[in-house]
Amino acid sequence: MASGLEVWNPDPSILRVHDEYFIATSSFEYFPGVPIYKSKDLANWELYSHALRTPDDVQLYGVPTGAGVWAPDLSYINGRFYLTSMTRWTYDPTARVWPRVYFMSSHDLINWSKPTWCEPWGIDPSLFHDPNSGRTYLNLMAPNNNLDRIWGIYQCEISLTTGNCVGEYISLWNGTLPHNASARDEGPKMFFKDGFYYLLIAEGGTDDLHRSTIARSLSLKGPWTPAPNNPILFNGAYGFDNLTVQSTGHATFVETSRGDWYATFIARRKINGTSPLGRETFMTTIEWKDGWPILNENKPILLSESFGTTPDQKYPPAPFRDTFRSKVVDSSWYQLRTPYTKNYRSGTHGNSGITFAPNVFSLSDRDTPAAILRKQKSLNMTFSASLLPSTKPLGYLQSIGISVYLSEFQHQDIG
Repeated sequence: MASGLEVWNPDPSILRVHDEYFIATSSFEYFPGVPIYKSKDLANWELYSHALRTPDDVQLYGVPTGAGVWAPDLSYINGRFYLTSMTRWTYDPTARVWPRVYFMSSHDLINWSKPTWCEPWGIDPSLFHDPNSGRTYLNLMAPNNNLDRIWGIYQCEISLTTGNCVGEYISLWNGTLPHNASARDEGPKMFFKDGFYYLLIAEGGTDDLHRSTIARSLSLKGPWTPAPNNPILFNGAYGFDNLTVQSTGHATFVETSRGDWYATFIARRKINGTSPLGRETFMTTIEWKDGWPILNENKPILLSESFGTTPDQKYPPAPFRDTFRSKVVDSSWYQLRTPYTKNYRSGTHGNSGITFAPNVFSLSDRDTPAAILRKQKSLNMTFSASLLPSTKPLGYLQSIGISVYLSEFQHQDIG
């Protein structure tokens, strides 16, 4: 694991530019969207920015828990950062509302362009800039047709101006598992190394069977040769209850300036059959043998505070205390879904404290209640809040307090 990235940070995409490393992760129904973390040493990370910061950037009105913004991908093309992602508004198959893909660009990872929506629809999009041709390609998980909806990995050359395909839309690879609805080929990441194009994907769904596999080709259109040691990442091979770390997959690779290689990926800590901290970002070493990657020396992934040649993590993290003195709240606070209007004011009680403007929504509604939330940082932690005096009584059905929140159906409230 990596300090500063522990706890719920799913679907990491890692990128190195010069001597700095960046990771973007999914944010689902939370706002602002797509947190981006920064590191100098791969071991210790800080929250650097968010890509989706205004209601115009992302519309999450009424999305259910687990929908929203998924699987961002970071790339660096011609001196600009690009972030590719997708938004899923509903799980209802009768609604026929499909996930939509977009990308944004930035010169500093802080100030982002408005989303450019792409022609294809699908899940887990990523951009690949071919160093040989100078062309840019969109890779994504998409269905074979609108009837069977068997997912696979697809690609087209794309215009970075319009988001439209400017080349043929083709099927790339269907992975290593039997090609049916449970295979769930997803998370394609493409890179070029030593004369080969590599296609790294996830398979098996996002639960116990989750894994990473890889293939290579002399052409970015294939045919693709699977690695002889696939799956290259799969803790489930050692049993689903024998190891704490499970559901390993959705990997991305990065090469350091010294020529070392590392992989980031998601996994969850399985504790008494559940994962209280959700899907977390993990990291491990990569060695190359005969042109194929070997992750973690072919050993199972265990909880550790050190890996490879990176320094030890600064652990445990420093306690967090917020007195809300600034009119802008700390970037680690989130709201549910896209807020229609601002429903709180910070720095209001003698230059400290936060005041909420109650609305008609509660934590049980699929909307934006007057509340701010922060990620649980540990399995063992304490949290408290001080209620400041108010000159106005609460209105009908209004309440104030603290909550341990998982979804609109599962939250423990005190107040």
